[in-house]
Amino acid sequence: MKQGEETVQKVRLRHLAYASISMLLAGGVFAMVYLFISTTHRADQLALRHERALVTEALEHSLELEARHQTFIAVNDKTAREVQIDDRIDDAFAHEIARQMWLDFHHDWTLIVDGHNKAILVAAEDEIVPPAAGQEILDATRDLVAKARIGYQAVRRPAAEGYKVKYVEKGELAPIYATDVRDVAGKPALVSAMAIVPESDDLSLPDGPPGVIVSVALIEEAFLSEIGETLLLQDFIYVAGEDHHAASVPVAVHGHKPIGYFEWTSEAPGSKIRNAIGPIAAVLVLVFVAIGVFFARKLAQKSRALEDSESLNRRMATHDLMTGLANRPHFHNAFERAIAQCHTTPCAVMAIDLDRFKAVNDTFGHEAGDMVIRQAAHRLRTVLSKHALIARTGGDEFMALLTGPVDENRMRWLCDMLIEAIAQPIPVSGGLAQIGVSIGWATAPKHADTASHLLALADQALYCAKENGRNMAVCIEDLYRRQQPTVVADRRQQGQRSA
Repeated sequence: MKQGEETVQKVRLRHLAYASISMLLAGGVFAMVYLFISTTHRADQLALRHERALVTEALEHSLELEARHQTFIAVNDKTAREVQIDDRIDDAFAHEIARQMWLDFHHDWTLIVDGHNKAILVAAEDEIVPPAAGQEILDATRDLVAKARIGYQAVRRPAAEGYKVKYVEKGELAPIYATDVRDVAGKPALVSAMAIVPESDDLSLPDGPPGVIVSVALIEEAFLSEIGETLLLQDFIYVAGEDHHAASVPVAVHGHKPIGYFEWTSEAPGSKIRNAIGPIAAVLVLVFVAIGVFFARKLAQKSRALEDSESLNRRMATHDLMTGLANRPHFHNAFERAIAQCHTTPCAVMAIDLDRFKAVNDTFGHEAGDMVIRQAAHRLRTVLSKHALIARTGGDEFMALLTGPVDENRMRWLCDMLIEAIAQPIPVSGGLAQIGVSIGWATAPKHADTASHLLALADQALYCAKENGRNMAVCIEDLYRRQQPTVVADRRQQGQRSA
């Protein structure tokens, strides 16, 4: 019977080993197949994301180019004089504008409106047409005209006889224009409106709203073909409405509702890879899976051990092991960064010392003292973790760095909360430990704008808190107020009530 039982046991162990190996192989095959499929699918997604970014950038570039084309007419002394001063455009000059905007820049519509929103030039391609023909375009672009004028008002500067505008700043157009994609007579179009300003310093504009030139370039087959060829996108088209497939970009800017979509056939490199090397990859996976799994497990074990060691080393370098709080170097690095930005984002520093901590060590022992330190750190985190970076800088010494709103009322409220929390008894082996906390604080840039100076002020305020009875919070400003004794006494009473 014993021999039979041993045989059965060996068979069961063998089957268990085979089952384990089979599961391991199956898991490895599944992982490799999943990795292959997910990686190629990810390649498709990245390619599609890249294509979308290119199309979006091309649309934004086209709008920017539309505005730059307008500068030849909008930033022009003759145009400014006739529109802003004469309030009319000479017929010959009007035809010149129409021809230039159509022949040079392919603008399908060009409108010029005066400061009273009256159309004084309407051109369809290179032909001057009656103003009524451009009324639909003018109605659809009134908001862009208004934005262009608002931008002009923001950047204009007084001159001897009126106002001037520096229309180019560091290579970028001044914000005297507004662009968007609009539906014009059922067709998508690039639309730009730009304030008309002088080019030279010889001419100034009178006060009041400037004239504005409005350009419309329809998104048609030539435009779509040019983008498709430039970006190497197949079957690049425009589709009106809300239905669209994955390889598409909404035709809209500035967060407006799309008027349609650009669509194309995505390159999809991952799909091509799957079709080309999928069968070969499957064979290779089956051949090398056993060896791969074995070494992968060994490598994973060593890698995890190394990562755990590195993670522990990093944490030891920046945190206090007993409390888990930041250590002194970590705190000072963060403090230096906060001080560098204090003029835009005010910050405050708290110097915090536990009161009566030595009595805990003397009465209950050092193990109880460690328990009190950890519990005090926990209470510091409970009160301040949402507001501050907390560090343990000594045996019973802590620092807290607060950024953002650091007004006096908020700081005093946090100090009072902290004093009340620390004052609660702490159970230790042999009884209850009762401690308190003294706090000194100062803010930057109100009190100082250097790290060393601000720390010195916080330490000075902490010293004052300890000298005046402990278990209280003192702002450095309290030391310099005229009624210093009264202020300190009030804060001491408040701290004692909180305790």
